[in-house]
Amino acid sequence: MKRGRPTEYRPEFCELVLECGKEGKSFTQMAVKTGHDKASLMRWKEEFPEFRIALTRALEESQCWWEEEARAHLKNRDFNAALWHKNVASRFREDYAERREITGANGGPIQQAVTLRTLDVSDLDDEQLEALEIALLSTMGGDGKD
Repeated sequence: MKRGRPTEYRPEFCELVLECGKEGKSFTQMAVKTGHDKASLMRWKEEFPEFRIALTRALEESQCWWEEEARAHLKNRDFNAALWHKNVASRFREDYAERREITGANGGPIQQAVTLRTLDVSDLDDEQLEALEIALLSTMGGDGKD
């Protein structure tokens, strides 16, 4: 027997999210329409296979609605294509988000180089060498007094 609060999921939510999708509504709007939060819909998606199928289909229907809107207004000079693109890029990232890939020369990996500086200690006297040794040992956790 399961413990905890009983689920508020209802099979009719499947049809409700599908209707929302056909109207181009977002995932958030679908959640609000069911009277629940987005986390509940995500949980139901995992728990109820029929809801997972309905939600997936609803999101596809929503994307289709947005694409049809663009197609219907392509020749309309007042159509705000930039706003439309921003909207679909945020709603349907997999298909519309811009991807940028940074590569090195000739498409290869980016090369990283570490330049080490050397210190010429040949002109230091014994006292200066000892002070340098103590300073270096202290950076490595030693006290330089062995």
